Amino acid sequence: MINLLISIATIALVDSINPNAMAVHIYLLSTPKPVARALAFIAGDFTASWIAGILLSLGISQVIRFVFTQLGSVIYVLQLLIGVALIYLGCNLNRFLNQSQTKRPKSLSPGSAFILGGTIAFVEAPTALPYLAAIERITRENLRLPQLMSVIAFYNLIFVLPLITLLVIYLIFRNNAATLLQKIHQSVTKWFPKVMKFILIILGLLLIADCVAHIFGKSLI
Repeated sequence: MINLLISIATIALVDSINPNAMAVHIYLLSTPKPVARALAFIAGDFTASWIAGILLSLGISQVIRFVFTQLGSVIYVLQLLIGVALIYLGCNLNRFLNQSQTKRPKSLSPGSAFILGGTIAFVEAPTALPYLAAIERITRENLRLPQLMSVIAFYNLIFVLPLITLLVIYLIFRNNAATLLQKIHQSVTKWFPKVMKFILIILGLLLIADCVAHIFGKSLI
């Protein structure tokens, strides 16, 4: 279990750097009395991603059971395909990012912020592949439903950690928070494509290497 938590925590850290969600969150924090809507936005992002993860895990679990029953180790083909997809995403990240700009919300109520956070979690295609890689890793453990839900909640807690950090920065600095948050977002926007491209390619290569290692009877992750 410790190895599982370490591996999915690493993937979650990669998945958590989302400039679009951060841009909307910083905008919400720049509005009057933003704490309630910022918390709602984080809760919506967490809840939608957690539910999606559980549904995907249960679906993939059924596929894995069928494949193991019918075809044995061919399940590692899924991991291989995810690895290849991550490398492709890394090589074409700028194009995906240009197609996934999130608009500012029209309504600033906490309910609207919650729905917006959930919507972003569901429709952010460029960040879905790391999540699928984590889910594939989780489903290999054949966890019971309470454990499965807890592990996916752990993943998504790390996933929303940057948003929580931005809220904490606002609560600490308040009067000077706007300038600091904008600088943070500018830095993320500048360095995210370069760092994320490298991380996605490495993660994809690691998944592919694990498939090869499985042939020799030893898993890498």
